[in-house]
Amino acid sequence: MGISDVGIIGVGKDEFNGTLDGMIDGRILPWVEDVEDDGYPVWQDYDAVQRSTYLLDREGNLLYQFNITTLDPDSPDDYTFFINMILDYRSNNGPSVIRVNDDYETIQDAIDNANNGDIILVNPGTYNEQINFLDKNITVASLLFTGYENYDIGETFINGGSQGPVVTINNGQNQSTLLLGFNIQNGNATEFGGGILIEDSSPTIDRNIIQNNHAGSCGGAGGGIAIIGNSYPHIFGNIISNNSVSGDCDCDCYFGGGVYVDSPSWPILGGSVTLGNIIFGNTSDSGKQLYRDHSGDTTLWTPIYAHHNYFQFCPPNIADVYPLNGWDLENCHMITDLNIDSPNLVSEEFVLYPNYPNPFNPITNIKFEINVSGNVSIDIFNIRGENMYNETVPLNPGTYSRSWNARNYSSGIYFINIKSGKSSFTQKALLVK
Repeated sequence: MGISDVGIIGVGKDEFNGTLDGMIDGRILPWVEDVEDDGYPVWQDYDAVQRSTYLLDREGNLLYQFNITTLDPDSPDDYTFFINMILDYRSNNGPSVIRVNDDYETIQDAIDNANNGDIILVNPGTYNEQINFLDKNITVASLLFTGYENYDIGETFINGGSQGPVVTINNGQNQSTLLLGFNIQNGNATEFGGGILIEDSSPTIDRNIIQNNHAGSCGGAGGGIAIIGNSYPHIFGNIISNNSVSGDCDCDCYFGGGVYVDSPSWPILGGSVTLGNIIFGNTSDSGKQLYRDHSGDTTLWTPIYAHHNYFQFCPPNIADVYPLNGWDLENCHMITDLNIDSPNLVSEEFVLYPNYPNPFNPITNIKFEINVSGNVSIDIFNIRGENMYNETVPLNPGTYSRSWNARNYSSGIYFINIKSGKSSFTQKALLVK
């Protein structure tokens, strides 16, 4: 989580004893298990008792102890309770945790009232605003920050409403500044950075969806992200798609539909399989996916490090990445190599299997199994929440399949939702053309 200000010592039921009252289904929780069969040094040092977890402050003093074995790590409510407790204790004698929309209604209001080092934690929803980090080194994050594995970044939107860059970071921020887990869309900058504008700053941009943004009027650059001035950001694990740079002037002056990098800037894009960005479907005159500005002879240029990113073609061609010698694209991957491996979603009424293929172009198959007779609704939504497909049909118990042909739709992320009885499941599909 990136929270190192609160120490946590878990003293759970040790594996050598039988069950203890109050544990969930009598289970051993490995994250609080004491694996010593005698001695128990943690117990002795803290006068500890079985099943207790201890939270310590920065000086090692005891803040709080409680019985953690009554919490179920698979329960969203229990998980949220535990994470919020850690965050609240962290705030007692250090940087604050500010919650949107509990403490403030808008993300910008929270930023205005934040101090360096604070965490702004944003609840799921759509926020119709543009945000500016001002002069602050802070974390602005969706609930992805809490680490709960079932959270989907498609749940928290920052919608720029075509009023300028959606996110601006331009006041000397360093890499402790973090933007994490948002769907950043509908920005429209007249010059640079429709989705995110980074100028003379070096933040970390981590696991966002940056989609359907635009830059350009008479010239422009960086439909998804523009990195200008003396900037050294880290760009990790984002999906950057369907952004554009265009305008009214008849010129070859629209650059970097996905990402534009100014000549003094030096970002890192990707770096490993888990840190790689997915970059596709962006448009501009030059460098549709990636563009690095330059002047003069680039023969001895040192390329920007951009390993393990995903493109429609690997290696990408000069139309997608310009200039090719300006980027170190070792270990790139094709988007079709992505393994979007959704689990089987199971309820009493039905089972939803992963759609296949995924990614797809243009047809994917949706397989489900009905256990109880009744009406079944199948809906497919784009990233804006617009309905692309709808079918409601009465079905008897059995296994069924539907094919969806997306030939008339643009590349991007779509959400397949099936409802039957009181159950509803949604899974993600990636269309790549």
